[in-house]
Amino acid sequence: MQLLPHLLAAGELGRPSVGDTLDVVPAIYAGTVHHDAVHHGVSGPDHWVVDEFGCVDARGELTTIRLDPDGGCTCRIEVLGAGGWLAPVNWAATQPPEGDGPVHLDGSLYLDPVLEPGTEHGDAVALCRRPFRLAAVRRYRRTLDVPVAPVPLSRFPAPVEVTEDAVYIADLVADRSFDAPEAASGAATTSGAEA
Repeated sequence: MQLLPHLLAAGELGRPSVGDTLDVVPAIYAGTVHHDAVHHGVSGPDHWVVDEFGCVDARGELTTIRLDPDGGCTCRIEVLGAGGWLAPVNWAATQPPEGDGPVHLDGSLYLDPVLEPGTEHGDAVALCRRPFRLAAVRRYRRTLDVPVAPVPLSRFPAPVEVTEDAVYIADLVADRSFDAPEAASGAATTSGAEA
């Protein structure tokens, strides 16, 4: 998953080391919404694919969570359930689809301190949180195409070590699968994977 340089430079992601366990909510920065999520009223199978640079291709169900359902605020967070994963979606780069339901999107997976426990947004997406083992951290040289020249790091870089000319990637491995709340039918599902 991507570690955004401006968050690292501000010290907002901490300095965890490889091997540490992080209790986090990976979020999706949506870049493209594919309008083929539903074809003739039938959605394709759920899937969740993340490459070595933290780019995600996901198809699943979008659900809206209102932050203040009883108040006057229209603030909301959309959560994508795809391929056994639950992830909040940041729509800053594209327009969200109208309403809840099937969606297919591409973007990047990242850590956002706004989603930490004890924050309004973090508490709203608590079901998306789970422990991950930090398996690796890498710094790449940013190019106009694919990042190059990976350098392994032993931990998240210190703010003074961060440069906008680099791409920072963390490999997180889920310590446990999601335990979905029991549905009306009484069946529960679990799934686990690597981010």
